[in-house]
Amino acid sequence: MASDNRVRQMLHHSYACWDSEETRHFYEDILGVPLVATVVLEDPLRRGSKYCHTYFEMGDGHVLAFFEHTTLFNPKDFTARCGFGCHLALDVGGEAMVRQFKYRLDAVDIANTLLDDGVSVSLRFSDPNGLMLEFMAHAPPSLELQGISRASPHSNLQEWLDYRQNWWRNAARERARRRGSDHG
Repeated sequence: MASDNRVRQMLHHSYACWDSEETRHFYEDILGVPLVATVVLEDPLRRGSKYCHTYFEMGDGHVLAFFEHTTLFNPKDFTARCGFGCHLALDVGGEAMVRQFKYRLDAVDIANTLLDDGVSVSLRFSDPNGLMLEFMAHAPPSLELQGISRASPHSNLQEWLDYRQNWWRNAARERARRRGSDHG
């Protein structure tokens, strides 16, 4: 590896899913790839919404990650091929390096989004082929995930499923209420 190469290693492959429990069942129960963490976070860009990350650990310690978002994907419209729904996360060595890459992308007018969720700092952008890349700093090691949920990934997943069910139920009620007020 070249000493000046700041893109250091792959952290995870991440894909959108529309049902975290169905995804868990497939990977853990059928394929035997263990669920090692479930992390539910507030979305900093969409107030009032959350997303759930589930991490399945491969034999080499890397993880395959999936995320489900309450407001981005309705099961009726879901497609795993959307740009946001599939990305490659790479370690770039620190927050200063993430910000340096942002400066480079801004200088050549490449759209990007800098996120700081309190756990890690990341920069998302697309390559010329449409592949979504995420350059990260302070990313939790896949084998540890900073203890965020490694001790209880299944109960954390159940909490997410309960939250999601209530969210969809409340969203349906709100849509029905709006339709009723539009006609009145």
